Amino acid sequence: MHATSLNVILFVVTALLLGAIIKILLRNARIPYTVVLLLTGMAAAAFCRSGWLGQGSFETIVHQVGNISPHLILYLFLPTLIFESAYGMEFHLFLRIAPQIILLAIGSLIISMGLTAIAVYQMLPWGLSFALLFGALISATDPVAVVALLKEKSSRKRLETLIEGESLLNDGTAIVFFSLFYAFAVGSSTEVHACAIVGEFLRIASGGILTGVAIGGMALWLIGRLINQALVEISLSIGAAYLTFIMAESFHVSGVVALVSLALLFSSIGRTRISPSVIHFLHQFWQMMAHIANTLIFLVVGIVIALHVRIDSPDLWQILIALYLILIPIRAISIFALLPLLKRIGPAITHGKALVLTWGGLRGAVALALALSLAQDSALPEAIREQILFLCAGIVVLTIVINGSTMEWLLHRLSLDCLPLAKKASVQKAQQVLEQQTETFLSQIKSNPFFNQLTDLPFSPEHQPAESHTQISVADLDIAFMRRLLEIERNSYWQQFEQGYIGHHAASILVHSAELALDNEPVIAPRTALNKVFRTCVPPIWLRRMPLIGTWVNNWLFSRLSLGYDVARGFVEAQQEIQGHLNELAPNQAISIQVEKMIERNQGQAFEFTRHLEKDHFDWVKQLQHSAAQRLLLNYRRAQIEKMKQEGMLEEAEARGLLDEIEQKMATTRAPRKNATA
Repeated sequence: MHATSLNVILFVVTALLLGAIIKILLRNARIPYTVVLLLTGMAAAAFCRSGWLGQGSFETIVHQVGNISPHLILYLFLPTLIFESAYGMEFHLFLRIAPQIILLAIGSLIISMGLTAIAVYQMLPWGLSFALLFGALISATDPVAVVALLKEKSSRKRLETLIEGESLLNDGTAIVFFSLFYAFAVGSSTEVHACAIVGEFLRIASGGILTGVAIGGMALWLIGRLINQALVEISLSIGAAYLTFIMAESFHVSGVVALVSLALLFSSIGRTRISPSVIHFLHQFWQMMAHIANTLIFLVVGIVIALHVRIDSPDLWQILIALYLILIPIRAISIFALLPLLKRIGPAITHGKALVLTWGGLRGAVALALALSLAQDSALPEAIREQILFLCAGIVVLTIVINGSTMEWLLHRLSLDCLPLAKKASVQKAQQVLEQQTETFLSQIKSNPFFNQLTDLPFSPEHQPAESHTQISVADLDIAFMRRLLEIERNSYWQQFEQGYIGHHAASILVHSAELALDNEPVIAPRTALNKVFRTCVPPIWLRRMPLIGTWVNNWLFSRLSLGYDVARGFVEAQQEIQGHLNELAPNQAISIQVEKMIERNQGQAFEFTRHLEKDHFDWVKQLQHSAAQRLLLNYRRAQIEKMKQEGMLEEAEARGLLDEIEQKMATTRAPRKNATA
């Protein structure tokens, strides 16, 4: 036991060192990192399987890793990889294209499964039940493989979210049909009822959603009670991810769907529950966790394939090649058949993007783990078990190696590896601003007596003529410009929240308003989403003076008005922020003047609300300003203490004591309290 545990530790350490070396070597290469890891694992296992070195420590470690339980592969790696992937998605973008994701995850998988079963039924003497079982097993795109590829090669956020979302959600559909056809294969069921299939799918999917939301809600409630306790908040996110997957699988619902629900809850509501100073650290932590998990899982998958798959049957090799070549057009049919409906229920999907969806249908660790579980099931005929494992492993390797390695080439051929022309022009404007800022900084450096002999530097700003964008319409340039401003505005709200300028509820409302404005054609003004906040209905004075009820009404009114005041301050601050970028980013004078008027309209909307508030509730406004100023000062003091600690003016323990004192005060000033009467 001691030797086995030590071997596991040695494998993990070696894998991480090997991954680091591969990353360095692939720095300028076009081969995906995960493809090299998979091939490395296969090569290591094949070397050991040949028996050239006898039975040494290396062979022992490889065989121990290769005999890992398929369920352990899923339970160990999936929570990290799925949570990090879904947590990194933009929640608003995911919701916007959710109908398309769901249609692909269900409709496309059913079409692929049926066509694959027909092909296998014609190629192998398995019978219909095993053909359907294999179709369900191999048709689902694997989230681990797809996500790992997109992190490296994609530059289109909407396309990336669509492929990623499909691969994350089609697990539930695949499990329903896999379980159903497994029952047929072993003879425990002989009938198919459409209602039963639909009901089982709804149970698995809705059960996963409820599990993720329930555990996520509890975790975020606990995190919301904490202030700037990074280690505790990150520990809670880890515990929530693994507990969600384990609980979902024990309830026989979709663990992947549960994890996606949990991660989306963290990326939406959690953004204002997690301490602002912890959010960036949390993202970096999960990115590191995902890198470690990706490194380990692809090496493990390569070793498992090379150790357990028999490769001595020429007939099976021919069937494998034929099946791989058939699966590509099957995937294309399942995508293009749904393309008209996909275009009607969400943002347009071009034929080029549909080709990327087709080619991006990678299979990976999930399919292999299911195939390994079948290979260990004595209820199935041994010959069929070996054939299923061989074909599944072969498809996994071929899709990852061939499709994965050529994805960058396909994206380049379809011009999907670069920004749209209008957005590229917007980026060029930002680069011009960067050049001006760099020039200013360089002049400051040259004024320093230690750099007074500088003439020209190799990284000095280059005054190159701007690229011509005559082929871009004025309307497209204007839209790209306004999108850029709205993205700046949205980022301003998060910065204000992190600095304590606005509260979490106001930040959520303002970010939502900016994201709604980004939908379809961007709109700077009017902001109808904020009308409800700025038009709070004031109850009559006689109701507010009634015993008991009056106190409750006044408290409700104060909370509504304080939220509106918070929203108004943050809204005006963000409008001033984007106003400062007009001259720098505007593609032409006409749109600059137009947007200037929109900004003035937005500011007028907020100032009108605050004027009425100051007129009708002057005492309350004083309290609101006092509370907001106190919150700002506490955040400022906390930032200064952190700075003094970095500069060595305070030691760790001394700074921690001062920070604890500030955080105790912050806990008591989270929301303004009403002390004045109406």
